[in-house]
Amino acid sequence: MHVDVSEFGQLEGNPVELFTLNNSKGMQVEILTYGGIIHQIAVPDSTSNRHDCVQSYDDINGYVEDPSYRGAIVGRYANRIGHGSFSLNGIQYDLDQNGGDHNLHGGLPGFHKKLWKGTAINSETEVGVELTLTSEDGEGGFPGNLEVTARYTLSDTNTLTLTMQAKTDAPTPISMTQHAYFTLSKSDSVESTSLFINATKVTDADATLLPTGKLVDVATTPFDFTTTTVIGEQSRSGMPLYDMVGGYDHNYVLSQDDADSPQAIVYASDTDIEMVLRTNLPGMQFYTGSLQSSPQLGALCLEPQHFPDAPNRPEFPDCIATPEKPFEAVISYQFSLKGE
Repeated sequence: MHVDVSEFGQLEGNPVELFTLNNSKGMQVEILTYGGIIHQIAVPDSTSNRHDCVQSYDDINGYVEDPSYRGAIVGRYANRIGHGSFSLNGIQYDLDQNGGDHNLHGGLPGFHKKLWKGTAINSETEVGVELTLTSEDGEGGFPGNLEVTARYTLSDTNTLTLTMQAKTDAPTPISMTQHAYFTLSKSDSVESTSLFINATKVTDADATLLPTGKLVDVATTPFDFTTTTVIGEQSRSGMPLYDMVGGYDHNYVLSQDDADSPQAIVYASDTDIEMVLRTNLPGMQFYTGSLQSSPQLGALCLEPQHFPDAPNRPEFPDCIATPEKPFEAVISYQFSLKGE
């Protein structure tokens, strides 16, 4: 196993570094210091050829201009905070309204557009990169100075693990996630890809995709992936919560059975590649965009997170970090051939 470091481009005169992680099984992962972006996950498929398992851009300009958070670490707060405001300890905080009427993915100065500092990780059991940045009090309207660390590590079990931590000097909502666009299949659509999600409920949402506070049972609905199901076979109209997207852009309430339980499994039969996702976060946004439009984006996102609008929803799992309780989250992706 080894790590290579090269320059991917320049950002305002500063170099953007590319960390290439290689294990002994032929898997290769590329991480950018810009946005903490996963630029590549290359995994040997059933023909022993490396298959690119995420969408990417060829150069730094593509990522700088990208509006879709492609491959990036998202923060301070993943997903939506309603009407760009929340109250904490009797103080109202006003945020960017960059997602319609709502704050989306941390607002305009989000972590996905930051240049992180990277340091290579080398050990006998894993290789990786540690990324750090500082987010100052008031950035994007959020309180508290943050010291943020994100560690990507790759092992010989073909497991890519992202460990995220944010230390704050004042109470503040935090929900960081990874926004990779996964392409385990060679198809231009994800409809032939199979999916399992360890969740029996999703959060209900209004027409702006803001939670109403209610939870919806997935049974007998297009949201039911409690058994491994081909996405195109489950995707169907007739339910308003589904029809307002025409596909998937919904938060799943994960069943936290134990630390080793998969929270999602993705499988593509044409490559035979399977990805098992594990996380300690309480929710996960499943995103395809509209499956009824043409062309469809050809990728799916699985974004472990705190629930959308949790700062305004005390009934949702607690998303407030404090000096005594920093934000800590783990997301792992284990790749294999299903026949192995």
